[in-house]
Amino acid sequence: MSSTLRQIVTLTAKDLRIEGRTRQTMGLVLVLGVLIVSVLGLGFGQSPELARMGTPAILWVAYLFSGVLCFEKTMAVERQDGALAGLLLAPIDRGVIYASKLISNLVLMLAVAAVITPVGILFFGFDLSPAPGGFVLIILISMAGFAAVGTLFAALVSSSRLAGGLLALVIFPVILPLVIASTQQMTAMFRDGASPGGTGMTILLAFDAIFLVTSWLVFEVVLEP
Repeated sequence: MSSTLRQIVTLTAKDLRIEGRTRQTMGLVLVLGVLIVSVLGLGFGQSPELARMGTPAILWVAYLFSGVLCFEKTMAVERQDGALAGLLLAPIDRGVIYASKLISNLVLMLAVAAVITPVGILFFGFDLSPAPGGFVLIILISMAGFAAVGTLFAALVSSSRLAGGLLALVIFPVILPLVIASTQQMTAMFRDGASPGGTGMTILLAFDAIFLVTSWLVFEVVLEP
């Protein structure tokens, strides 16, 4: 194992170990996500057919707000007690810090999705059986792009007193193309029986590639002790 990969694994394990011990981030994020799905479910209570057709978009609302809270909390952990300053003084590339935060955020968001998605499916009576593999594939690709954007901008605004509100304002416009493409892909799969692919999939993959590479390159510039 190369030294860079070993450093990424070590830092990622550290983040996940901290979360496993405290469970503060996951607890808050899961409650928020389930609450959003429940509130929207009650709002669509009079239109069950509309709710079933809009389930992918409803789930993305929960993913977005839960993700913003997740990114904010994981970066706040690094700033507590000067931990980030100490990490920046360590003889490691800042790209390694980004990669470790990206992976830990992605793991947390996939865990959140694993809880929120079944709740939404049961709440809205959404039939996942026509394309369960395609659904999982779209979620994995979309979450990778979402985590890439969220990790970068969380580092950018985490030093601000308005980090929470500012982070949402920054992330949501940037992530909009990914959300639209992901929702359209899932709608086409479950309404029209289409397979994953086409323009929507191209947009998702291009979005991931652009922001993964860009975030890796500029993370050193935006990260402040």
